Amino acid sequence: MPIRWAYIKRVLAGAIFGLYIANLLYFLNPQIDITPGRLATVTVIYGLICGLLFGSALWGLRALRVRLLGKPETDGAFRPHGFGFVVLAAFFAAAIYWMHLEVFRNNYLPIGAIRVLSKATNLITATSFVLLLIWLAERNADRKTSRILVVIGVVVIAISSFFLYQRRDSYRTEEHAVVVADIGTVAGQRPVIVVAIRNLPYDWILTLAGEGSLPFFEQARTHGYLTRLEPFPTISPKSLWASVATGKLPFRHGVTGRLGYQTPLNRAGERFLIIPAGVGFKAWGLIPPVSRVSTPLPSGLALPLWTLFERLGLHAAVIGWPWSEPSGAARVVTDRYFENPAHNPADVAPPQFAAEIAKLETAPPESETQRFNGTGNARQRIVNGLTADLTSMAIVRSSAPVFPLTVCTLGGFEQAQRAIHIFSNDPPARSTVKGLVLRAYAEQIDRMLASLARDYPNHMIVVVSPSGPVPPQLPATPYALLHDFVDPADPSADDGFVLIHGNGVVHNEKPRSALAVDIVPTVLYLAGLPVGRDMDGSVLSEAFSEDLLRSNPLSLVQTYEAQRLVVRRSGG
Repeated sequence: MPIRWAYIKRVLAGAIFGLYIANLLYFLNPQIDITPGRLATVTVIYGLICGLLFGSALWGLRALRVRLLGKPETDGAFRPHGFGFVVLAAFFAAAIYWMHLEVFRNNYLPIGAIRVLSKATNLITATSFVLLLIWLAERNADRKTSRILVVIGVVVIAISSFFLYQRRDSYRTEEHAVVVADIGTVAGQRPVIVVAIRNLPYDWILTLAGEGSLPFFEQARTHGYLTRLEPFPTISPKSLWASVATGKLPFRHGVTGRLGYQTPLNRAGERFLIIPAGVGFKAWGLIPPVSRVSTPLPSGLALPLWTLFERLGLHAAVIGWPWSEPSGAARVVTDRYFENPAHNPADVAPPQFAAEIAKLETAPPESETQRFNGTGNARQRIVNGLTADLTSMAIVRSSAPVFPLTVCTLGGFEQAQRAIHIFSNDPPARSTVKGLVLRAYAEQIDRMLASLARDYPNHMIVVVSPSGPVPPQLPATPYALLHDFVDPADPSADDGFVLIHGNGVVHNEKPRSALAVDIVPTVLYLAGLPVGRDMDGSVLSEAFSEDLLRSNPLSLVQTYEAQRLVVRRSGG
């Protein structure tokens, strides 16, 4: 049975869709190495699968239409049909590329990868319009001319595929055997305290400070440095906190959710990780056999901030960091220690420090807990969260005089939100029970930070809240996509904030918004340490006076993750 030319056109429509999607998977996963032979193999696999599936489905629909309605009257003349599906497939692929670039806003990709994806989107869109012109000419052509035009269309598609590869780039992490780090004379002389607060949005700070209930934040807003932290485009809080801890985007640290994937499309040891929810693998990327692999936590394949200090011989203390492990720093108290009422000593490093923590445990006074009355069963959860935060701050006070870096996370505010069911980005009114509880807890945090700044005037204090109460959700259905397009959510509703306090910090009336990956470079700079060239963030230099900037010149190191790091003092 001869293969019909119209059937080939429908197969070509499915094949061009598979071709462009095969390239998209690599555009979204720049950590995967790509060669011409490898891309050609993947393209052929996707082209054959999509071509046969979609082509056969479209031909079956045509056969069903002919059986039900009969063939259209053509007076025996040649009637070309089928190439319109090729044009439609090209425009559909261009729309998918555009969605990943503009709608899903994959800002967690490196800048170079976004630029490459943008160029690829433009290329496929241009190819679609060229195919549209060919289709307009082919509609009224005779049999011979129609086939010539189809061949020209195939050539155009092949050329566009070639240029898609030409627009690829490599973003694999460079491996260094030995790296020399010049840390300067300031290193170790300017201690830094980092306090991370879970789920305290920037807009809530402005609202509550305007009400006069947060004097420390109000002072930072009007005389110190306080700026908005841009929302991190991920539905995975683990990915967000990994980027805050490492100063790197997910394509470097590899934490994009609970699971990654290994498929025949990638070599052993390589994983497809950067896939937004609702698209990517769940829609068209899972070619069997597929195996799931766990993503490492809390900082994935990159080193967290406190381990960078340890590699330079400067010890650090870490208290309550999300998904942390009792390793990587001289003193670690994991978040599980506070979540478990039994307080497992295995969640503390060194283990003997657990006995000292027991002496530091601090319960809130009854006069403060009375403000949480009226919340029913949620009251005890709120009190437990506040107890954990007060205990964490007590551990910070015992560690700050000893360690050049002290990192603490306060999770009680988020726990209070969940206990009283605050899941919206708008703060509840003061007159409601939820509003009273929210303000009472925020005032506790304000007093904690004010006391810390007062008692440690020689320390640089960085306070960061990387997200608001509702993480950004990617639309997973056409209706959700249309709804977000017509009525988009407030883009600033879930913004976090960055506050810097200490000697040499200046006020900026209109500071630029910070990014999650800016925290680590800024802390390294404050401590007089070099910033890694492989980090994706930058130093928030506008927060510092000219005297501090002159006395503490920025220094760089290729990477902190070399097999061997040689530490050298400037002038030594």
